[in-house]
Amino acid sequence: MSARAPLAGVRVLDLTRYIPGPLCTALLADMGADVIKLEEPPLGDPVRALPPARGGESALHAALNRGKRSLLVDLRRPAGAELARRLAAGADVLVEGFRPGVLAGRGLGPDALLAEHPRLVYCSISGWGGEGPLARRAGHDLNYLARAGVLAGLSAGEGGRPAIPLAQLADSAGALAAALGVLAALAARDRSGRGQVVDVSLFEAALALNATALARLEDGAPARELSGRFACYNVYRCGDGRWVALGALEPKFWEAACRGLGLGDAVPRQWSRGAQREALVARFADAFATRPRAEWLAAFEDFDACLEPVLEPHEALAQAQAAPLQVPCGEAAVAVPGLPFRLGGAPARARPAPGPGQHTEAVLGELGLGANEIAALRAAGAVA
Repeated sequence: MSARAPLAGVRVLDLTRYIPGPLCTALLADMGADVIKLEEPPLGDPVRALPPARGGESALHAALNRGKRSLLVDLRRPAGAELARRLAAGADVLVEGFRPGVLAGRGLGPDALLAEHPRLVYCSISGWGGEGPLARRAGHDLNYLARAGVLAGLSAGEGGRPAIPLAQLADSAGALAAALGVLAALAARDRSGRGQVVDVSLFEAALALNATALARLEDGAPARELSGRFACYNVYRCGDGRWVALGALEPKFWEAACRGLGLGDAVPRQWSRGAQREALVARFADAFATRPRAEWLAAFEDFDACLEPVLEPHEALAQAQAAPLQVPCGEAAVAVPGLPFRLGGAPARARPAPGPGQHTEAVLGELGLGANEIAALRAAGAVA
């Protein structure tokens, strides 16, 4: 990002790994923050080993840890935990992704660090949040979506098998929630002079994704207008096997869709029920099956009907509207979505992810440690 980066001058200490925490801190780095990532020796974040490889490095690691600096620090060793405390003293934000209570046992919990550094914003990201009956329970994205009602909402219909989404929805929503919480806490600190704890629950992030469906429950079940039961809001296979998505909810879009398909007599029957509804969906499906997708998209250029192609993931990033970041990855590059907003037209700059421990000496030097002290930390196994 340019010199106008909104978080320029903000230092973030990143104690996270895998997906939610690293994605949160990558977004903060995109906004100009100096993110210092502490990784466990000897190999660092386990994501580094996950396929696919691009240019000899993990594409996922490049995407999630772009723009950061890396130190290999063993937080289980007293000297490593003490080093993290010293780094926290110079940080504006600390983001961690351990289970509740783990870091407190190492002297790195929020109570201890906020007592020493009252301006620190301490962000904890966990599956279920820091409190409640499930707080210390293990979990993954699928589990949070299941308890949040999202999986059932993705089923093909009433009583259908719950669908498993390709995207890690709870993890991604949790990362966005954490970044939002950090920004809110930094804004509050500008007024009060004090930091605070930001407690992020991936489960509650999944609930937030499901907010509209949960607000429209009918006798305990979600309203089904947007489930693919009606012709106006559905996906259709075209004559070449490719798919389109129709979102013609409002009457003007619905009428345009009917006219575009040559089904003008269907305009009054948008919300038909029972057998009439099923027959109308079948008519739309039969109509779309008569021509290849490209022809339908071209034909609908003259009809403002909310019709779009269903793209494969690689096609989604290749389209001009996406404008992804090209993040260096070994000898190649990986395309990743950037910030989902623009501030004053200042684009984010694609900075590479660090090698494991690449910035250890530089960051420790900024901390005031000399060569002998750094060597002693290495000898003690605190850093690598």
